Amino acid sequence: MIKRITVVSASVALGCLATVVPVLTSLYVAKKDVERRERAEIKDFANKAIMRAEVVTSQAFAALNDLDQQPGAPCSPPNLEHAARVIYNYRYVQDAGAYADGLYLCSPLLGDVRAKDLTLPPPDYQNNEGYSMWFRRKSPLSNERNDLQIGRNGRYVSIDRGSYVDLIDPAKRPIAAIQIPTGTLIAVSTGADPGDMLNAWKQSGNVKSDEWNYAVAQSSTRQIAVVVKSPRSSIAGNWPKLLAAWLSIGVTAGALLGWLAYKRISWQFSFPATLEWAISRRKIDVVYQPIIRIADNECVGVEALTRWTLHGQSISPEVFVRVAEENNLIQSLTDVVLEKTIAQLGKMLVANPTFYVSINVSSEDLRSVRFLNQLTSSLAGTGIAPRQIRIEATERSFMNTEETRGVIAAFRAAGHPIYIDDFGTGYSSLSYLQSFEIDVLKIDKSFVDTIEQDTASSVVAPHIIAMAHDMGLEIVAEGVESAVQIAWLLERGVHYAQGWYYAKAMTASTLAPWLSRVHAPRQAVSLATS
Repeated sequence: MIKRITVVSASVALGCLATVVPVLTSLYVAKKDVERRERAEIKDFANKAIMRAEVVTSQAFAALNDLDQQPGAPCSPPNLEHAARVIYNYRYVQDAGAYADGLYLCSPLLGDVRAKDLTLPPPDYQNNEGYSMWFRRKSPLSNERNDLQIGRNGRYVSIDRGSYVDLIDPAKRPIAAIQIPTGTLIAVSTGADPGDMLNAWKQSGNVKSDEWNYAVAQSSTRQIAVVVKSPRSSIAGNWPKLLAAWLSIGVTAGALLGWLAYKRISWQFSFPATLEWAISRRKIDVVYQPIIRIADNECVGVEALTRWTLHGQSISPEVFVRVAEENNLIQSLTDVVLEKTIAQLGKMLVANPTFYVSINVSSEDLRSVRFLNQLTSSLAGTGIAPRQIRIEATERSFMNTEETRGVIAAFRAAGHPIYIDDFGTGYSSLSYLQSFEIDVLKIDKSFVDTIEQDTASSVVAPHIIAMAHDMGLEIVAEGVESAVQIAWLLERGVHYAQGWYYAKAMTASTLAPWLSRVHAPRQAVSLATS
């Protein structure tokens, strides 16, 4: 009897153990999984926060450089007008002006205050490059706000410190931005404890806490770091769901589907932030499509085209360029294309003075001379002639005639020929063309495709060609794919063509060998220097 009871008791105990152990194991695994996920999530959020901080800081320094481009007295009407454009063109800049000898001189918002003795105290920090920083500078225009002010060479810009921590975050996690050399707290989100955030930064986020997770991210290009923290989850409050997930295949399958939906939605919402990160880290690639002179099959230049690969998948330029335009990233994207083009093709352009590369710009780049200044600065000292960098813009970029005409004229005055890209797809007309000084029309591929076809749109290409000839413009046909199209274009006096009939877009490392093969032996020696 005792033995029977013992066996039954042991069986019950083993049964209980066999039931409890998997449950306890699942709870332990779930707890560790929750902790791991939370650490990964907050680290990801910290990386997004540092991207924002880099963008804000980069705009401040770019705005200062833009101010330096304007000659003349600091408070002259042209200088104040230029400073007003800087404030408008740079999203995070709140004010821009001049100072000297511990006094504000002027700005578009302050006006000319040289007679008012508005004092400017010594900077909180100065670096070896001549930049001065005031971390919490009280604006003369406000009794409430303290801005981050950066100055150099008697010029300054003011940044709302809140821009560093103003991220869209439904969880409202505390964020702080810190200037690394001095360990100064630049900005902190509402409700966050400044001392706690500084302490977390000093410990690289390794803070022992039962309530909070911390993460620190540091910029690789700027002397700035961010700290974020997020509340820890309570595993005890979630154990019924976790137990149900352990015991029920159906719930597990449902959770998996929910997780996949969450990942999909998260990817969609974070796409602009990911693109912003890719642009700031120069993860955007540039490829080059040859432009051929039809008369002798000579490659006279290339068009720089942007490409982006995310997680091994190629993202369509039509998608990410549109996202860049909608999220104020298009000018930064254009800057990256220019930077990489000069770095990759610089030697080739110097070695071949008649060879050129055309760069696509957006309507934003035609509303001010910001990109022209950037282009001029980038070419200085390279030996590349201005005519070797050509500017392409779509018809929609010309919609604001008055605003754009002066910028187009400035590009041409600086020696950069102007192309109208995808001509015929916008609101093309003779009167519209006559209002601008341009050099080249590019016929869109959709009209080239209709060559020698009996379709309603097949008359458009001949009309465009005739219009260009009447105006003395050169013509480039896009998307050429057959010898029949080439013969038709040559017969009608079209000068240049590009498309798969000649070559697909290729990397810089592939371009030089391709040119050598196509034009050997005439060009092989000169182009191999690239």
